[in-house]
Amino acid sequence: MEKDIFNEKNILIDSTSTTQDQAFKSIAELVAGNDYATSADEFYEGLKNRELETTTGFKNGIAIPHSNDDSVLKTGLFFIKFSNPIEWNALDKKPVDTALALSIPKNGGKEHLKILSSVARKLMDEEFTNSLKEETDIKKIVELINEI
Repeated sequence: MEKDIFNEKNILIDSTSTTQDQAFKSIAELVAGNDYATSADEFYEGLKNRELETTTGFKNGIAIPHSNDDSVLKTGLFFIKFSNPIEWNALDKKPVDTALALSIPKNGGKEHLKILSSVARKLMDEEFTNSLKEETDIKKIVELINEI
């Protein structure tokens, strides 16, 4: 994964969120705080609006929330590990404890699909998914994400 899309600063261990709404706010603050979006509030609204279309809850406790609202400045991938399981209406009906969030500029349609496809394909690898969910060392998380 390219460093301008994902790096160590794009990792959050979220020990406070207990709801999907709180999780979206934490993700939006991370994205805007790392200069991938101009506004945490707009990015948060973008995440909520995208979730209304269909769930971004994947399976095995993983979600792939994303937004391409007007606030997005550049493509980014963000890793969030939740200390509290989050009810997400995931495809497997299980709570989420890990998210791989994406920021997608309005003109980044093809790149968005490419990254989303790569993430989803890698998440089909059970060994990768288990390692990602269990790992707590930031440098090792970066190494895992860079396999995508």
